[in-house]
Amino acid sequence: MPRLIDHDERDRQIGEAAIRVLAADGLAALSVRKVADEAGIATASLRRAFPTQEALRRFCVGRIRDDVAGRIAALRGEGRPLVLRLLSELLPLDDARRRELAAQLQLAMLALTDRDLGDSVAELHDAVRTVCVSALQELKRTGGMSPDADLPREAARLHALLDGLALQLLSTRPADLAGVAEAMLEHHIDALSGGAARA
Repeated sequence: MPRLIDHDERDRQIGEAAIRVLAADGLAALSVRKVADEAGIATASLRRAFPTQEALRRFCVGRIRDDVAGRIAALRGEGRPLVLRLLSELLPLDDARRRELAAQLQLAMLALTDRDLGDSVAELHDAVRTVCVSALQELKRTGGMSPDADLPREAARLHALLDGLALQLLSTRPADLAGVAEAMLEHHIDALSGGAARA
């Protein structure tokens, strides 16, 4: 009797392997053979799922988006504590998130000249902006932000802060900057309410 394939598990293995390859060896190393070797599956099996490098690259972007979304969806709580945990998920504060961001940046560079991949990377960028909007809406709902605040402008500022902190964290040793980055994020969130709301 043939063994049934757990497609979700296979996709998870492929996604994790591709992100490791991108983070460690760069975009030039992202081949079907290299990812198959890293994932411990047959090259022919991977090639059936992803017949082109373009398909594999788009899969990587979608995998990063889905992994981050899954972690965010699992968060519980409300107000400032929830917002800080939610936003911290977008920063490379551990090895897995560092690999994700390194892979994402590799793909984003290629997306500058690859229209199909560019659309996928743009969707990922928009998803981060959506998280920023949701975080600020939660702050407003729980009194941690003025109801008169300009939400689109504040979401753009928050997004820019997260992008800057993420790049700084990636380009230095995490232990050197992680606490500073988290403190800066807290300061920004508290400044939206004049530092008064800590519920």
